[in-house]
Order: sequence, then C-alpha cells, then structure tokens
Amino acid sequence: MQTKDGQIVEPYSISAGLDYPGVGPLHAHLLESKRAEFMSITDSDAMLAGLEVSKLEGIIPAIETAHAFAAFKYLDFKADDIIVVNFSGRGAKDLNTYIDYFNL
Repeated sequence: MQTKDGQIVEPYSISAGLDYPGVGPLHAHLLESKRAEFMSITDSDAMLAGLEVSKLEGIIPAIETAHAFAAFKYLDFKADDIIVVNFSGRGAKDLNTYIDYFNL
C-alpha cells in the first residue's frame, strides 16, 4: 500500500512477519492474475486460532501461520476437502507474545 506520493504505508499486524510491505507488488500481481485470494484476519482471531491449534495438536504455530488457521472459520469446506497449511515457522519465537496476549 502506498500514499498518494508513492511512499510505503506502514501496515500493522501482531505478527512481525506479516507487516513487511516489500511483498505488496507480488501480492497485487497474484490477485490481479487470479492466482491468489486474500482476506483480512484480526489479531484476536489469529491469536485464538494459535491457542486452539496448540491445545488440539500440541504444536505452537508461529503467529503468521495462526492467521491461516484463523481463516478457516470464514471459509466453507466440504467434508471430503483436504486442507494443507504450511507451518512457516515455530511458535517458540512468539511464545512471549502468546503469554502477554492471554495474560498467562
């Protein structure tokens, strides 16, 4: 995203890996070429999804990955759909963020 003058607008996400503006042109290209779809996920949804995955699977997802899991509740799937999510990182680096967010 850019200002009228072409300067980069600082995005915000609780996940440091998702607020890197340099990938914007690639995302715009993928969207325009209909090779990708994007949706917004709130910090709250991502953090709750990360906690749920941790409880269900015993794996702490990176907050970037938790955003993907959070999207599931907004998408419709058939019973026989196979869903693949790439765990892009380990949640150990985000453990303090989870602890602070949930006051653990």
